[in-house]
Amino acid sequence: MQDSPTLIDPHRPWILDRRDDPSTMNWIQTLFNPMGQSSKLHFSRAWTFMFMGRVLLYLVPTFVVAVLGIAGLKAESLSNPVNLGPVPVPAMLLPFVLFVLLTEYTSFASHMRRLAEAGRSTLLAGIVLLPLILGMLAFAGGAALGNSQHKAEVARVALEKEIAADPVRAAAAKADAEAKAKANPKAQKPPQRSGPPEAPKTARETAISTGMGMAVPIWLLASFGAMLWTLLYVARIPNGGVGEFSTGSHLPENEALRRPYETA
Repeated sequence: MQDSPTLIDPHRPWILDRRDDPSTMNWIQTLFNPMGQSSKLHFSRAWTFMFMGRVLLYLVPTFVVAVLGIAGLKAESLSNPVNLGPVPVPAMLLPFVLFVLLTEYTSFASHMRRLAEAGRSTLLAGIVLLPLILGMLAFAGGAALGNSQHKAEVARVALEKEIAADPVRAAAAKADAEAKAKANPKAQKPPQRSGPPEAPKTARETAISTGMGMAVPIWLLASFGAMLWTLLYVARIPNGGVGEFSTGSHLPENEALRRPYETA
């Protein structure tokens, strides 16, 4: 006798596992309670919401500001930095940054639930936190490097002022520079800036800019790796850990347990 499972969702006939019934999904539990369990489809819906939220909160404000700039409207206020703790963030990207910080936790919680339901070690959920951890470490290292560079620049400027104040040392420094230029005429001269000189950066500004310059690329690369792991492994683990790795919900619960005659 052939198996004839009942239709779980008329709008999604491909759902054959009752554990994936969209009407039974609790969004609050799926996103914020790491101690429970989530089926494949419930996890995929939560992850898609988090991913699309990040994409839209970054692309939409950036696109709007670009269009306003092309149209000739003033949008400087949207690009002005807003202090988020020790880090300045462009005002238009503040919702994106806050959403990213929130979804770092919700992603961890939803991965914990999915791995627990599939019978895998929940310690693997820590992989989704690696991009944030690596980014924070890179920011700390970059900030320390920027701080040391600022100290070296301040010392160089102070030494130049001290030499300029002493006519004898200034003449000796000028003669030394001319001698080096004659000895190496092909050496490139430093570019001449047009307009008024820029205000020197403070130690905090130098540290933050250097730290962000190192943290953002590392965070992006690590996030891409974590995304591939989620899509190719976590999102494809069968419900209960039994059955084939695949997308969708193609195996009824009892069929996955090799008891098709008990399928409703």
